[in-house]
Amino acid sequence: MTFRIIAAGILTIVLFAVVWPRYNFYTLTGRFSPIKKIETLQSPMAVKNWTTNGLLLADGRAFALPGVHSLPAKSPALTEVTKRGVEITRDGRLFGLVKVHHWCGNDPVREHIAKVDISDMLIYLKVGEPTSPLARTDYPEYVIKEAGGAFSEYGWNISDYLGFTSWVSLKNSGL
Repeated sequence: MTFRIIAAGILTIVLFAVVWPRYNFYTLTGRFSPIKKIETLQSPMAVKNWTTNGLLLADGRAFALPGVHSLPAKSPALTEVTKRGVEITRDGRLFGLVKVHHWCGNDPVREHIAKVDISDMLIYLKVGEPTSPLARTDYPEYVIKEAGGAFSEYGWNISDYLGFTSWVSLKNSGL
């Protein structure tokens, strides 16, 4: 009889230890388990560095970013998007991976790596100088308030990233 009581007590403690964290996560986010959004590059190429003219790839090639006239000497955004390598598409566009920081504890996304067009990202963040200035209607002032965006050691702030994706959709829709 005592053995059954002890076994039931141990089972209860183990179940509580397993179920409680999931239940707690559910009460915060409405999901029992975290979400991971991980995008990848098809054929990543390492980036050694960059100059004002473009990216210096590990294989020795220099690659200018389409639509961007010059790059800054230092940029947290450019550092983040090139540290996992870049992908060059057939039409000459460069894509990189950016860690997106979902800072709210009620957000079920716990890991988010997004694939972005580097030229679009730099133009949106006002980090790279565009080859041709965007019309005011193409780049509304409410889109981003501060050049460089909200980057930290945790990644690109989700609010900035969502503004970027909306801007890219508008830009590509031709409206």
